[in-house]
Amino acid sequence: MTAWNTNMDEAPRDGTAIQARIPGHGEDNIIAWDEAYIDSANRPCGSWTYVEDREPPEDWTDGVCWEVNEDGKPSTQPTAWTHLPPPPDGTEGE
Repeated sequence: MTAWNTNMDEAPRDGTAIQARIPGHGEDNIIAWDEAYIDSANRPCGSWTYVEDREPPEDWTDGVCWEVNEDGKPSTQPTAWTHLPPPPDGTEGE
């Protein structure tokens, strides 16, 4: 298993899915950085987004980790990340 990196600034921000540790929500979170959002000032922005069909933390609006969510509160930020394990042999590209 790959070691956890506690520096989220070093996590890939190119759409690559990663496994993330989110306080109160465990370590089984598959997320990716997505630049396809618009903030409240109508400016382009990016955010961590769930990429698997799993329940995100309650304070992530629509599966997206916002600086401030729809309730006016900050979303719980991921605190560590690791690369996803490689797929089992023979399944890549299927």
